[in-house]
Amino acid sequence: MGKQPKKKLRTKTEIARDRLIRAKYQRRPTLAEVAEQGDHESPMRQGEYLSLMEFAARVRARRKQLNLSLADLSTLSGIDKAALSRLENGLVDNPTVGTLIRIARSLNSRVKFALEDESPAKTR
Repeated sequence: MGKQPKKKLRTKTEIARDRLIRAKYQRRPTLAEVAEQGDHESPMRQGEYLSLMEFAARVRARRKQLNLSLADLSTLSGIDKAALSRLENGLVDNPTVGTLIRIARSLNSRVKFALEDESPAKTR
């Protein structure tokens, strides 16, 4: 057996920094604390999420209609196969417009955007 590599000794400054980081993330912040920090994104509204899931379902249906595998679509679009799979399975909550357009063009389709008014009960 070969020799074990020596452990790198950390300085007091590094140890103190690591303790501060660990203490900061030891417990989950409350919603109020997250809101106070201001470095968060607002949650996606249910209707927006539903629209994204419908888009993902249409992508999968169109891909299958054209008898394309994920690998085929990856080659056509230049988008990683795993990323396409995550999108189709609803695991991507914020795809870029460019990504959506590349996928649509690869499926001989287009992306259509619409701006719709919300009823006052849904506005926040």
